[in-house]
Amino acid sequence: MNIFDRPTSKELLDAVLGFVNEEIESNDYTKDNRFKFLIVMNVLNIVKREVNLGRKIDESFFNKGLDLLKEDNFSVKKISEKIRNEELSIEDQPLLDFLYDLTIEKIKIDNPKYLKE
Repeated sequence: MNIFDRPTSKELLDAVLGFVNEEIESNDYTKDNRFKFLIVMNVLNIVKREVNLGRKIDESFFNKGLDLLKEDNFSVKKISEKIRNEELSIEDQPLLDFLYDLTIEKIKIDNPKYLKE
């Protein structure tokens, strides 16, 4: 269920992305301005992927973090502190697996092209 009316966040992002893409493809701009539009497109695509995948990733890693820490609460900051305080070893395979999986999920948001090679 979504309590927000239409257009949805995804629809708004798609509309803006479509507009910016049309502007990029037009010949109305210098190469410098087209490059700036490409940066805007990249940022909007990151936001779109985060809107589409963020909640699912957050929930998944919250639960994985709880399992890793074996505590009632989880945050990435808490993991960082435990590593810094040597309560978690950077050689611990469950920690390495958690960090690897988290990195892959973040790359899926930031630049999924990196994962295709």
